[in-house]
Amino acid sequence: MAGEKMTGTTTQVSGLSDESKLFGALAYLLGIVTGIVVFLMKKDDKYAKFHAMQSILLGVAAFIVVVVLGIVGTIISFIPVIGWIIGIFIAILWFIIGLGLFVLWLLLMWRAYNGVKWKLPVIGERAEKMSAS
Repeated sequence: MAGEKMTGTTTQVSGLSDESKLFGALAYLLGIVTGIVVFLMKKDDKYAKFHAMQSILLGVAAFIVVVVLGIVGTIISFIPVIGWIIGIFIAILWFIIGLGLFVLWLLLMWRAYNGVKWKLPVIGERAEKMSAS
């Protein structure tokens, strides 16, 4: 994109319209749902498409982590005493993951609205490749 300044996995993109920035941020609002909507609506907007695809992939990854953690936590909770102790640690882990995802969600929306293309590790590279077509 024209006017990009690279800083690691963060790119400040200049010359974006306010609409492009708004749709980039809206892509994260309801995760997978708004990601798909923005991806389909803004086919010619590379900036909005990137954020939409990153939102979709992050939503899928978060869903997988939540399901796996839920299954593991449920199975372990049936083990007397040790399972309950491990269950406490899993509950703490749930809290940390939830808080982390909430903060990440806010940051992604804020940065997208301010014209920053912030690529998350692994997900960001894949989102860029998938949104390029």
